[in-house]
Amino acid sequence: MRELILPSFFESNVPLRERGYYAIGGTARYLARPESIADLAALLFWNREHRLPLAIMGKGSNIIFSDEDFPGIVLSLEGMQRISWLSEEELLCEAGADNTLIAEELLKSARSGGEWLYRLPGQIGSTVRMNARCFGGEVSVITAGILTLSLDGRLSWKPPEEVFHGYKHTSLMENPEIVIAVLLRFPAQNRQEEIRRQMQAHELERAQKHHFDYPSCGSTFKNNYEAGRSSGRIFEELGFKGAVEGGAMVSRHHANFIYNTGGATAVDVLRLASRMKSVALEQAGITLDLEVQCIGRFEQTLLDSCGVDCKPDRSDPAKGWAGLLSCPDDDDPLPPHFPRTLLNGPIVGYSALDRELPATAFVKVTQLRSLADGASDPEAPFLRWTTMHTDPELFACKPPKTGHGGTFVDGLWQYGVSELFIGEGGAGEGYLEFEMTPEGHWVALRFEGPRKRAVGYTELSADPWNRGLQQVHDEAVFGLEFTYALLQPFLAGGRLSLQCALSTGRGEYGLFPWWNNPKKPADFHQPDRFFRVMLS
Repeated sequence: MRELILPSFFESNVPLRERGYYAIGGTARYLARPESIADLAALLFWNREHRLPLAIMGKGSNIIFSDEDFPGIVLSLEGMQRISWLSEEELLCEAGADNTLIAEELLKSARSGGEWLYRLPGQIGSTVRMNARCFGGEVSVITAGILTLSLDGRLSWKPPEEVFHGYKHTSLMENPEIVIAVLLRFPAQNRQEEIRRQMQAHELERAQKHHFDYPSCGSTFKNNYEAGRSSGRIFEELGFKGAVEGGAMVSRHHANFIYNTGGATAVDVLRLASRMKSVALEQAGITLDLEVQCIGRFEQTLLDSCGVDCKPDRSDPAKGWAGLLSCPDDDDPLPPHFPRTLLNGPIVGYSALDRELPATAFVKVTQLRSLADGASDPEAPFLRWTTMHTDPELFACKPPKTGHGGTFVDGLWQYGVSELFIGEGGAGEGYLEFEMTPEGHWVALRFEGPRKRAVGYTELSADPWNRGLQQVHDEAVFGLEFTYALLQPFLAGGRLSLQCALSTGRGEYGLFPWWNNPKKPADFHQPDRFFRVMLS
């Protein structure tokens, strides 16, 4: 098999049994570990061409990998662990941040409401994806927003009500989107001693339930609250404590745990789970759904008996694929609808420092019409960029009076401005820079390389731009619309690269999407870091 070079950090021929809590699984052809949003987007673009099976794992704390080798890419977000306070009570966490580290951060800041995350196996991205809960806490209650990346490379900011659909159920379990980051809110404070006491109590309870006696993913089945008792109690009543299938055994302490007592296979675990599910229905009349996630290729009858959704393997009808983000056999996506959001999310501090900006602004870039429609009517609005803010402090540093709103102003970067950089979608270094204030003052520049003004654009003037853009204003929203004709020189294979930024004029800077390890002092002119998007 030809060796491929992935566009992010990766390893080849990785034993998945060494990655998951169950210590079960075949070998993955590739394990990819992107370190930034742009890295991850580049990997998804790459795989659209190569069409390898793609799956995502957190820490492997809730996954059963197939015993068969995985012929594609297993994606790990362990390289994306940024945590920073946006305000006194809002904590932004990248998806790879460990739940326990988040709980410890809350302890340091004397914020309560997340004690239950302590020693909860897994990362916050997967915790949100399944709406995890324990010890009376549930992640939906503390979530203020979720940033996701679609397989076609669009960044979307989602409010909690759009994602969480009840007990251990979210829209993310049904749609192939990747959680990139989560904004958690903790309005309550408490004494550190009390927070620490609760965390230690949760850790002790896990130990008393023998959670970690053997490799395991904890609870195998979700609870069915119509049953009036927990799944563990149901299986205990049915006599499953100590039940064995090969190397898999139901815990003698908690009847909803299946252990790998040594040498267990995925087939062993699923056969035992299938028996448990079947007996619960036949003898107790209770339907229970599997909580652990299956990833890879399995016997389809085994998946069916466990109630696991799968895609038939076209090369072997007896087998099915489970837990994939994308599969080589997937049909081509339906044509997109317009307007179409390309990126949408919060501007966060340039250096990932706590409370680096006085407030949060949200930016959005929207494709208004298709590439074909843009080419047929190149002077019509094609792309829209907007900034929304609710705190005037963010843009309090204003330029001197320069006439009415909408004035073209040189040196605008010295004041409170929102900025958009538009770069070439290919490998070129040319890019555009647009700066704008809430009052509508603006400036535009063109570069042929980092901070190198393009020929013909060394003198600032509104004249080259007036036909290609128009202003957008609506209460606390401001921005610009661009024509296809203005952007066409930067389109490469239907791609653009975009970067949103913000400066308060007081030495405070922000980015969206944010970068991993940005150079200091703050420098937005790094086109190799811009976020590439695919237009349609």
